[in-house]
Amino acid sequence: MLELRAVGFSYPGASAPALQQIDLRLGAGECLGLLGPNGAGKTTLLSLISGLLRPDQGELRWCGEQAERPLLGIVPQQLGFYAALSVRENLGLFADLYRLRDAERRTRLEWVIHSTALEDKLSRRADRLSGGEQRRLNFALGLLQPAPLYLFDEATVGVDAQSRLLLLDAIQALTAAGKAVIYTSHYLDEVERVAQRILLLQQGQVRLDLDKQQLLGDRHGLLLEWPGPPPAGVRALLEALRLDVEWLPNGCWIEQLDAAALARIAEFVGTQAPLPSLLRFGRPSLEQLYLHFSGGQL
Repeated sequence: MLELRAVGFSYPGASAPALQQIDLRLGAGECLGLLGPNGAGKTTLLSLISGLLRPDQGELRWCGEQAERPLLGIVPQQLGFYAALSVRENLGLFADLYRLRDAERRTRLEWVIHSTALEDKLSRRADRLSGGEQRRLNFALGLLQPAPLYLFDEATVGVDAQSRLLLLDAIQALTAAGKAVIYTSHYLDEVERVAQRILLLQQGQVRLDLDKQQLLGDRHGLLLEWPGPPPAGVRALLEALRLDVEWLPNGCWIEQLDAAALARIAEFVGTQAPLPSLLRFGRPSLEQLYLHFSGGQL
């Protein structure tokens, strides 16, 4: 559906390019999780894809050809509705702008209202909604546009946990229907849930672009963290067990340990003071891997 080849972009007067040599392919029904620290180039990349900016180098192709850019569904960081209008009036206005008619209009309005839990907010003025409710309206207006590709840029900031789950379900419904999605968020548990591929940007360059399962793998291990330095004796125990250990500032990540080693470690740390502030067994989370690959940069 979308292909970027060696795309680069620089802002006037900037000392370094915002993006350099970006190669990207995105297919229908695929959700790409776009990660990176602030200033990595995520919003610039979305702006190039949406046509707000034009690349200085390289090319952007749609459907394998330099065809016309299709309609896009966009949920930006900034709120993009009319504050003096009600929720219902905003939805109706944007449905007009998207040229939605008859059954399609009714169906899409019902779906986005349900997906964003706005049923009881329709008569409220947009500027009198809470911050999280305004985010949900912003989300609904982006979902309302029928499009083959949807761009979400920090779309759930300030949204409560229950509403966030509804919004993530809506994104998964898009990909299940064959739509392509690019999703960027600092909530890495969200990205881990909705994305099939992970692309990490750093200083305007692609650091990695991998299938999520390939990235997370089936490695299992034990993560231990303490409020301060680990108790005396922990390092000696792990060395005696000859385990593969990655030491962290206040803890460690232990890979490939069997049931007997897990029992020994749990028994030992349970008798030491202080007790761990975190003890988790399983595969590494996307957040752990992101911090590892980005050198600890949030």
